[in-house]
Amino acid sequence: MTNLQLGIIVIGLLAIVAVLLFNWWQEKRIQQRINQQFPTNEFDPLLGNAHVENGRSDPSFVLEDKPEVGDDGVPKASVVQQHEEEGVDPMCETVFDIHFFTPVNGTQLIQHIQQFKYAGNKPIRYFAETADGFHRARIRAAELYTSLQMAVQLANRNGPMRSEEWDQAFMYADNIAHAFDATTESADKAQVLEQAQQLDQLCNESEAQVGVNLVLDGTQPVKAILEIAQRLGYEECGMGVVRLHESGKPLFLLLPGGNLSTEVRSAGVEHIELLIDVPNSYQIQKPFTHLVEHAHELAKALNAQVVDDEGKPLQRDNAVIPVIDQQLAEVYQDLDAKGLRAGSDRAARLFS
Repeated sequence: MTNLQLGIIVIGLLAIVAVLLFNWWQEKRIQQRINQQFPTNEFDPLLGNAHVENGRSDPSFVLEDKPEVGDDGVPKASVVQQHEEEGVDPMCETVFDIHFFTPVNGTQLIQHIQQFKYAGNKPIRYFAETADGFHRARIRAAELYTSLQMAVQLANRNGPMRSEEWDQAFMYADNIAHAFDATTESADKAQVLEQAQQLDQLCNESEAQVGVNLVLDGTQPVKAILEIAQRLGYEECGMGVVRLHESGKPLFLLLPGGNLSTEVRSAGVEHIELLIDVPNSYQIQKPFTHLVEHAHELAKALNAQVVDDEGKPLQRDNAVIPVIDQQLAEVYQDLDAKGLRAGSDRAARLFS
């Protein structure tokens, strides 16, 4: 190896070390700003103790319930002696009904179906009926079941259900039927795919997102940005960071570099986007005004500038803000009219 090659290697290593030291210094500087501006406080006066769990809608199974059992070890009755309200949503799900000839133990059923959570990219939910006639939105290990409903979502932001996704769901239902000696019923495939197309078109007509950008003072460490945001009341929710309403529903997203926090691939970013994903956002009065207020609050903490989509400064009194508020009010009204109320469980399933 020549002296020139060695020199190039040394210079490269020194450059890497310099970048690491610069990132450390930036993070240290922002950390000092955090400590100066925000006292440590576990209670957020704006949010109270609101908390929400979000993310992919995997089927839920309950393992800890222990009902009374007979001498043969078989449960005598259901753990909960009442119906559970949540059920299939006919507007956005197609159902495969599976009827068992003899009651099936919940533990065995859970072990078998937990591998069948998605048909392609369409989530599957499970509902069941106990041996003593109670509807279940969550399958319990310590109960017996006489029937199962496999509800497959018809559309989401990946598009409508495709033919191969329906085939995959049909295969799942057939697999369960063979494993537990059952019969299956389902809607006509062609009709289901047509319904999925219509639902997808309806959702596309209702898509709406609006946001603002915060231009940072150079590249800033993502970790430090998120720490400041959390001090101001932002929370991890599902795959990203959001501002929550007191009801626990998301109001808007915080996107470092324009990406969900879990999808950021660099240590630092030069801008942040605050985004109202309308179908997934809890409806409030003057949502864009609210967003801009919080944007300026965060910008002050980060020494950033709030700008619009064209990169122009966006002040709190900008005349466009009430106009956008009015436009959003119309979109929320349209969603309501279509049965897709913003922030609802149905909207969360369809606009995911």
